[in-house]
Amino acid sequence: MSKETVREIITKAVVDEEFRALLLSDPGQALMGYELTDTEKEEFANLKADDLSLDVQELEDRISRWGSPLGSGI
Repeated sequence: MSKETVREIITKAVVDEEFRALLLSDPGQALMGYELTDTEKEEFANLKADDLSLDVQELEDRISRWGSPLGSGI
């Protein structure tokens, strides 16, 4: 898993309204070209619009838990 890639995608989704809309409506298309594990792809497929409206610190906290046995992703 690449936390840098996950962080890049989330950051893009937060700041780029068109990408965010695509990620929420068609994650497979939005994530083409990114190297992600199946688990990461599933996490993105389960994103809701509210998940992308968190403050930056909460996003950072959630990103750090992706793939950890102690917490689910976003």
